[in-house]
Amino acid sequence: MKIARSKIIQLFLTAVIIIVFQMPIVSCQLKNPVAKYISSETQTGEDESSGLSSSSTTKEEEFSDEEKENKLVYFDYKKIKTESTYSIGVKIKNCNLVLDYFGNLILFGEIENLSSYNKTSIELTFDFYDKKGEIIFTDKLPVNINYLRISSKLPFSYIIKDTDKYIDISKIKIGINYKDYYKLLEGNAVVRKETFYYKDDILHIDGKIINIGESKIGNLTLFATFYNNRDGVVFIKKCYLPKQELLAQEQEDFSLEVLLSKYTPDFTHYNFEVFFEDSVKMP
Repeated sequence: MKIARSKIIQLFLTAVIIIVFQMPIVSCQLKNPVAKYISSETQTGEDESSGLSSSSTTKEEEFSDEEKENKLVYFDYKKIKTESTYSIGVKIKNCNLVLDYFGNLILFGEIENLSSYNKTSIELTFDFYDKKGEIIFTDKLPVNINYLRISSKLPFSYIIKDTDKYIDISKIKIGINYKDYYKLLEGNAVVRKETFYYKDDILHIDGKIINIGESKIGNLTLFATFYNNRDGVVFIKKCYLPKQELLAQEQEDFSLEVLLSKYTPDFTHYNFEVFFEDSVKMP
């Protein structure tokens, strides 16, 4: 009996010791955020003690980041297609995509007025599609001039800085909204390029604007558009003009400097377009 009783006592003490040693281990597993982070596969909240996300959410985020990196490696902006919707009398032309030095995707192009009337209230629309033909996002771009004259071309650019937005783009559809302006502008500004030369990796262009019309003009805006050898627009530069108004037959000199560096896309030729309003007609 004594032997049996001592065995029972030994078994009881052994069980108590096992239970005592198991308690801190279990407690450690419950409180250790790393253990939860590794083992949990079904929870969707956050660990209240540590703030770490559960493993299912974290795995998705890590996979998503890796997927993005892989997409960036194989991303080729030259494969993105651009197309414009048909519009009577207005043509979107010379579109070109550029991935600049800073990682921004830039869509360049020109709006040409082929109709017999001036255009006003001009707004560009953009629809961005993925490979499945589904729209990723849409946007609008109001232009910064009030009148697009007959036979005039207006350059435009649309910048996408977020890689998450442009990495899945397969096609860009460009549309245009506008109103017809049936009155003729009495002023008429023309641009004459005088000289250009290169010095210390800087392109210098000198010229003048002449108002050959019969009315005073105001809100003068001058753009220089640069093209590649396929006539695609590669960048646009707004010229500084000291005077914003010109009387009839008055002229104004201007100069433009372009730093030719790694930040400047290659170009083969350029052109100027001037925009204005009849001052007497504007409020």
